[in-house]
Amino acid sequence: MKYAMKAILSLCIWFGVVVCAAKKPNIVFILTDDQDILLGSVTPVKQVQTLVANKGATFTNAFVSTPICCPSRSSILTGRYLHNHKTTNNSFSGGCSSVNWQQTLEPRTFGRLLQSAGYRTFYAGKYLNAYGYKEAGGTAHVPVGWDWWLGLEGNSRYYDYTLSINGTARHFSDQYLTNVIQNYSVKFLETVAHSSDSFLMVLAPPAPHAPYTPEPKYRGKYEGVKVPRTPSFNTQKLKSRHWLVNMAPAPLPADVVARVDSYQARRWETLLSVDDMVAATVNTLQQIGQLDNTYIIYTSDHGYHLGQYALPWDKRQPYETDIRVPMFVRGPGIPAKSLVDSVVVNIDIAPTIVDMAGLPVPADMDGKSFLQESMSTQRLPPHRSFVLEYEGEGDKNTVSTDCPLNNDNTLSECYPSSACKCQDSRNNTYNCIRQIYQESNTLLCCFHEQPGVFWEYYDLNTDPYQLNNTYNSLSLPERTQLQSTLKHLTTCRGSSCHH
Repeated sequence: MKYAMKAILSLCIWFGVVVCAAKKPNIVFILTDDQDILLGSVTPVKQVQTLVANKGATFTNAFVSTPICCPSRSSILTGRYLHNHKTTNNSFSGGCSSVNWQQTLEPRTFGRLLQSAGYRTFYAGKYLNAYGYKEAGGTAHVPVGWDWWLGLEGNSRYYDYTLSINGTARHFSDQYLTNVIQNYSVKFLETVAHSSDSFLMVLAPPAPHAPYTPEPKYRGKYEGVKVPRTPSFNTQKLKSRHWLVNMAPAPLPADVVARVDSYQARRWETLLSVDDMVAATVNTLQQIGQLDNTYIIYTSDHGYHLGQYALPWDKRQPYETDIRVPMFVRGPGIPAKSLVDSVVVNIDIAPTIVDMAGLPVPADMDGKSFLQESMSTQRLPPHRSFVLEYEGEGDKNTVSTDCPLNNDNTLSECYPSSACKCQDSRNNTYNCIRQIYQESNTLLCCFHEQPGVFWEYYDLNTDPYQLNNTYNSLSLPERTQLQSTLKHLTTCRGSSCHH
């Protein structure tokens, strides 16, 4: 908090004379959907790199604690791990935008905390996957904490979608969603241009989430771009892997590989519109004289895989492609073109935004502010352990009748276009430790729920692509220590999570 207040005062003192009343910093939080860092999805957002990353800090060790939309967004909004916010997956029955979420957690989001402190607040775009369900009030429900609310009904779409505009449903058939978010955000900024109140603005575009629909002017821009052929790409069946990962066929057939490459190109093309949106936001902040007093955070709700381990496309797995994300931050006091290797997790975003506003971080937040790290020029070696959590879901309505086991309600998202390899299953449920120590990536250790006991362990120093599960080679004391740490992290609350 003291760093944010120092930045505020520095803006208002000129040659020792106070020339303005101290105004808390504004905050713009930009959250993309499924944007990876390891497969190159930062490449197309060149204006983001120029206007945000190069003007501030790039976090080289940014992660999410759950690699799936609704649980991750719940962690981002509340600063809590999945085991504390209880949103276990993307389904309404899994707590996504449920009545319980509305009653117990929406009043605890960073939006509500800043609004209560006098900030004018704005949210536009994707919120939670089950937002707008009739069982929880439909689009008439406006989450507490937001003065301007433009929430997307349901999951990511680019055309033919419905927004709740301050509780009134409005359907858009042919307006590209990212552009609509941009237009409303510019209007909001113009409205608050001369206000004495600080503002919080959240922009949550659909890109590069499926169905990967680029704006027409960008269609074909990256035609021919392919997924990087790393050692983990389209592997043979791997020894000692969770059965879902090892579903046949492995490797993938040529037609699926071609489709994976086409998705890589289309995903990059959707991000070009996000790049324009960010540029428009920065330019408008400059025009209204608020850029120097505004923190801008750019990140994604999780990563993505495209062909790694012969998995066609999706997230939901605890591997690096799915849990690492881009993270750029610019704002008062943050040195330009700085690299920060401190470990940052999505549970840290809420406490950081609260800290940027000069407010005390609530004790019930599991994460911790990274504002000090972004402003410091003296770096400590990265050292942190955090937990990865997910509870898989099954939905036979998403299993094609043209695929085997089409009546199995323990499977989810199985289609011929992906060689009938399913994206999820009810026992795709795991708790993992991800640990980084000093300059090394150290380890990932996972316990999976499936018939019998199944553990995974990868030493990322010697096996960066996580190809060799070496859990059985660990000594009994090593296993005992890992199990003890995992038990602690999966039950921790508040500061006890800072392991």
